[in-house]
Amino acid sequence: MNEFKVSVIIPVYNAAAYISQAVESALAQPETAEVLLVEDGSPDNALEICQALASEHDKVRLFRHPNGENRGAGASRNLGMRNAKFDYIAFLDADDYYLPGRFSVASEVFRLDPACEGIYEAVAMRVESDEGMDRWQTAGKSDRKLQTTPPGIPPEEVAEALIKGDKGYFQLNGLVIRKSVLEKSGLMNEGLRLHQDTEFIQRVALTSRLLPGRLDMPVAMWRVHPENRVSAPRSMLKQYKDRMKHWLSLYRWVKQHGSKEQQSLVREATLSFNRSHKFFAKFPRNLFPDALLFMARQLRLVAFPELLIDQWLHFGRGTNKPDSHKLRRDL
Repeated sequence: MNEFKVSVIIPVYNAAAYISQAVESALAQPETAEVLLVEDGSPDNALEICQALASEHDKVRLFRHPNGENRGAGASRNLGMRNAKFDYIAFLDADDYYLPGRFSVASEVFRLDPACEGIYEAVAMRVESDEGMDRWQTAGKSDRKLQTTPPGIPPEEVAEALIKGDKGYFQLNGLVIRKSVLEKSGLMNEGLRLHQDTEFIQRVALTSRLLPGRLDMPVAMWRVHPENRVSAPRSMLKQYKDRMKHWLSLYRWVKQHGSKEQQSLVREATLSFNRSHKFFAKFPRNLFPDALLFMARQLRLVAFPELLIDQWLHFGRGTNKPDSHKLRRDL
């Protein structure tokens, strides 16, 4: 096995207050061979701090998009992945930080199983303020202190578990992959301004052999604060559209690169999300028959003709018909 040296990729946007701790926590890991900072046109003084960190530490490399443009977290992580020099890649958000021993278990799992292509581990929440937590909860985000999956998921079932969403999930901060994985999964979809990390993780899981590392204790901390992008106020309609973009991106990718079974899995997850998401939190469902509500939600698919056609083609073959009990539960 190759020596375990990790390229840590940190996209930086409006994180001047946090970036130094993020970089120092990555450099404190013996396995970190380089830290790639990708400054994404921040409105604060994050660029100056990144420049100072790159000057101070030989392992820190600083990148920017052409003309200092803001292109989003996906494009920034892609720039880092394209420039990574080492065989293993890990990720860290600029407002988060690694804990001591971040890579100790992962390096051992890779050593013991040469066929392993990635390791996922637990990440814990650090609440910076009541305001940040209130916004996080209002946005409908999970308030579990430890973000992880249960132990015992076989590698061949990790993708299904993540796509169905019934066994927890893991964050990008808790993932380490072989760089060679990118040849199969591809880079992040830069057209997704939100959920591009989730869609990327799902593609990695669909194409690669992922094993668990440390699941009972965190290897990194993610901050909940008032500036979290994912908890920024959005209407329920906007939330629906953003998440549908994620599911359609994954579905289009799996139609081109995945197996028939994987296509069916992602298609049903996309349709299930469409059935279950409510535009309005207090829709008076008791005033209308379940079938009418179901049809109303199905009409949303008119905006996504590719998915609508595929759905009815499969329904026409007698497969993937909506289950009435599940339908009532979703409604």
